[in-house]
Amino acid sequence: MTFSNNRTFAAFGILLLVMITLFSGCSALQDLANSVQKPRLSVTDMRVSGFNFNEIELTYDITIENPNALSLQLDSYNYDFKLNDRTFIQGQQQENSTIEASGKSTLKVPVTLNFQELYQGIQTLAGADQADYEFLSDLTFDLPVLGLTKIPVSRKGSIPMLNSPSISVNSLKVQNLSLSRADLLLNMEFNNPNAFGIVINGFDYGLDINGDRWAEGESLANTSIGSKESRQLSIPISLNITEIGISAYRLLTGTGELNYSLDGNFNLGTTHPLLDQTNLKVDRSGSLPLTGN
Repeated sequence: MTFSNNRTFAAFGILLLVMITLFSGCSALQDLANSVQKPRLSVTDMRVSGFNFNEIELTYDITIENPNALSLQLDSYNYDFKLNDRTFIQGQQQENSTIEASGKSTLKVPVTLNFQELYQGIQTLAGADQADYEFLSDLTFDLPVLGLTKIPVSRKGSIPMLNSPSISVNSLKVQNLSLSRADLLLNMEFNNPNAFGIVINGFDYGLDINGDRWAEGESLANTSIGSKESRQLSIPISLNITEIGISAYRLLTGTGELNYSLDGNFNLGTTHPLLDQTNLKVDRSGSLPLTGN
């Protein structure tokens, strides 16, 4: 009987020891969980990291502050990009990066908008000069004890709506003509449909007339086009008749239209604070009226 009581007492002691150990472990885990702070998030910058008149890339800088004395793991993120309160683009990305203890890190989230798709999807924006956006993102961290934890961050603002300028070639005007030389003006029209000004930094071009290269070079530097403005542009061209051939002289003294091909590249700046520089390619061909001869 005494032996049985001793065994019961020993078993009870072991159980009590296990319970104390488990309780101590749970208490320690709870203390650790309580001590782990969630990272602090903020969208510290939004910028246009690239654009042409068909697409624009926005980059959002999300600053992550880790207030803990141990490093944290960023597992993934997602985002929802809205324009005028309508979702246009959603995305998600695995990240698997480490945020150092008591450190800061910047997550760069690129968002690319195609304007043709945008205007088809949200037709009310087709004639708009700008749109209000809302950038919503959830960052998922693998936190000690807490496991996978989502933390939201957001930013609101506005961005310009872009439309491609139109370029038309109107005429070739003869200013001076001799058997050795011809001074011409290639007259064009540049139509800017956007709500911001455009600055032509330069236009690299090549002009063929009736299949022969008549001119190439750079022109129109520092030419400004106002918002929603259509402006006449003239490119001065000097021809050496002796180099091109007497056939050019006959064409310039004739009365018919010329077959032309113009290819080139505009380097453009803008007056919008978010938009820097971009290129606009030109490839035009057809019949060209000859004036002034």
